[in-house]
Amino acid sequence: MIRILHLSNSDRNTGAGIAARRIQSCICDYEDASIKSFLKTNNNCIENKNTNSQKKSISQFYNFFKKYLERTIIKLINYDDNVFHSLSVLPSLKHNEINNLDIDLVHLHWVQHETISIEEIGKIKYPIVWTLHDCWPFSATEHYQKDNFDKRYIKGYNIKRKFSISQYIDKFCFLRKQASWRNNMFLIAPSKWMRDCAKDSILMKDKQILVIPNPLNTEVFRPIDKNYARKSLKIRKNKKVILFGSIDGGEDPRKGADLLIEVLKFINNKKNIQIIIFGKKNKHQDIFQNTNFEILNLGKINSNERMALVYSAADIFVIPSRIESFGQTASEAQSCGTPVIGFDIGGLKDIVTHKKNGILIEPFNTKKMALAINDLLKKDEKILKLSKASRENAIDNWDYIKVAKSHIDYYKEILNYE
Repeated sequence: MIRILHLSNSDRNTGAGIAARRIQSCICDYEDASIKSFLKTNNNCIENKNTNSQKKSISQFYNFFKKYLERTIIKLINYDDNVFHSLSVLPSLKHNEINNLDIDLVHLHWVQHETISIEEIGKIKYPIVWTLHDCWPFSATEHYQKDNFDKRYIKGYNIKRKFSISQYIDKFCFLRKQASWRNNMFLIAPSKWMRDCAKDSILMKDKQILVIPNPLNTEVFRPIDKNYARKSLKIRKNKKVILFGSIDGGEDPRKGADLLIEVLKFINNKKNIQIIIFGKKNKHQDIFQNTNFEILNLGKINSNERMALVYSAADIFVIPSRIESFGQTASEAQSCGTPVIGFDIGGLKDIVTHKKNGILIEPFNTKKMALAINDLLKKDEKILKLSKASRENAIDNWDYIKVAKSHIDYYKEILNYE
């Protein structure tokens, strides 16, 4: 029997949290009696027999306090970029809790918001598997690099501005990781791009790393009759539908809502097209109001079943992201048979095969993306062909059984389990 503990800050409300829950779920659903898998989260979670969170009110208050304190410190540091930063410096004592469990391996996911400190990760006595939901594990404080020229995770975090507090903090956190993480650590990258970044990094270049995509329940995310989907969502049947969305509603600059606005300026036949957006409603979505398109904002979608309806109602899904470690919404859209158009970046390279199941555009050429959208919306047969190939790609690569087996085989290899 192999006992796996998954640790994640959350199992919902964020892309990484949802991915962690799906990884845990596909392993639990896999019919292998030698595997026992549990998920522990720092926040309230979707409770079941294999998932639990901190329930004591004192623990919950301390978790909230740590998160609030860290966010306050980050604001005081005043980073001059739009990147999310984490310090992971406050004690949680989770390493003691983990080391007292009767388990064989710890699988880390997104463990920031002070879920566990850098030093405590290094004190875990069990082998660690870490899924790279972003770049933080092999960077300093940043979760993604601010631009393509930021190669500090490869070259080192040197102080270039003597009075820059942020540079001292980055170097401090980088050195803490370098000193602390000498334990038995193995990596999973959801895309080849993330694998290559980790392999190039100072912190993770010597670690064993395997590419395993994020899983998807292809029986839930499935093609649904377009007319039925549109009727259910009160979407016009006589218009072409372009879909865009992200969990945070476009607040994160990485998701490229501003780039999509530039794309829409070059789209033809605006009166015959409806733009559907989803995600947490916020002021950042106001930029869509002056595009001369009919806009329908569905807000936050609270169930996978309804999300499948949304994808199925669209003719194309546009993902104008600047960076994607994987591209979870793109994989969901493909599983529902909706062709994806995105920039040729990051994890999208693994999801979209150009002109076979979607279209990849030179980063970040908004005019070329618009031309591709204009062309595709005029060709129903091409959309149908891409739709079929998209569904086949999802089943072949992200189905629960296939991804679960990849994880379990990796666990067994690490533990020399016969």
